[in-house]
Amino acid sequence: MAGTMKEHMKERFGGGDNRTIYPPLPANLNIELNNTCNQKCEFCFAHGPHSQSTIKPAVMDFDFACALLKQAAEKGIGRHEVGFYSEGEVFLYRRFPEIVAYAKELGFQYTFVTSNGALATPDVLKKVVDAGLDSIRFSVNAADRETYKTVHGTDDFDQVLENIRWLHQYKTENNIKINTSISAVMTKRTIGDKNKINDVFGDYVDEILFIPVLTEKNELRDYDVDITEEFAIYDDKKIQKKEYKGCPIPFNTMYIDAEGKVFICCDTYFVPLRVADLHEEMDMEKVWNSDLMVKYRKSLMDKELDGTYCKNCIQIWGGAERLQME
Repeated sequence: MAGTMKEHMKERFGGGDNRTIYPPLPANLNIELNNTCNQKCEFCFAHGPHSQSTIKPAVMDFDFACALLKQAAEKGIGRHEVGFYSEGEVFLYRRFPEIVAYAKELGFQYTFVTSNGALATPDVLKKVVDAGLDSIRFSVNAADRETYKTVHGTDDFDQVLENIRWLHQYKTENNIKINTSISAVMTKRTIGDKNKINDVFGDYVDEILFIPVLTEKNELRDYDVDITEEFAIYDDKKIQKKEYKGCPIPFNTMYIDAEGKVFICCDTYFVPLRVADLHEEMDMEKVWNSDLMVKYRKSLMDKELDGTYCKNCIQIWGGAERLQME
């Protein structure tokens, strides 16, 4: 397992030695337990004010989630890592600590989650950490309360800072080995606040990663207005079509949404495309080797992307390097 969040991102989004039509069962597994969120970040194409997504609120049934984990453990899916998030805020899921405990009981070596941290209060965090969560990434995109209210759409800055401070103290006093990090999405509004974010949070987490906002409008991100001028730091149009990077995700990761449906990658969440409904076809190995997965793998290997959602994805042209900045 990668030791830092930056290494983790390069490993998942930049690696790819198993690029065959029928690769081994995925070592990485993402299960979305809940798809709603308690915040409305201004740049978010899932829940933000500019989003056109019409997410039907869904919460995964606890027993179904456990059944997925059990089958995955038996087949070796997620043997490298299991994440419990996608577009929703995982701490809205009431039985999240029990899910983590069950995953660790099944033997999954590395469990992780991304959260905005507002609902990760000490009492809940203690349950999750004690259950064995291996890594938590806090999405914090501002350095002060007023900017945070503008960016996140909520007045949660002080609570998030308190929660992160508590976790740092708890892990330190009890010698708990949980990786803690912050991912900060940088826009034109906040690009000058990197040092401030480091000053405020740097002593309380293991790592801070600054991620440039993705704003390019295409089939994968259908904003109701062109927000590139307002937020973008980089011009993604200059990156696209320069150098083909490919994508390892359909070769190494399985994504499952809160409705129990498998989707090809994190960027295809909002397109009308699902590989399978696991309520109807519960064989995860069969789904991994389905015709649709094979089609996308072949397209990526042959660099023939017409007719696929991969064609305009920044990952294909920018690679893992596009997802982070120094």
